[in-house]
Amino acid sequence: MITVDDKQMEWHQGMTIKELLDELEHVQFCAVVRLNGKLVSSPAFETTRIPDSAVIYLLPLIAGG
Repeated sequence: MITVDDKQMEWHQGMTIKELLDELEHVQFCAVVRLNGKLVSSPAFETTRIPDSAVIYLLPLIAGG
């Protein structure tokens, strides 16, 4: 199991951040993810594997001024 934005989700061996985002519904474009306290940007989503029991927070882009 992993925790995504304080909700429990199933985990599988070799899961990447891209696969996780593809599985989630109602997710806006996400430029950065916090994976166990470390920031991971979108160019690394396909290659960054998620370990079991990971804690993940989705950080969408917010525009403003």
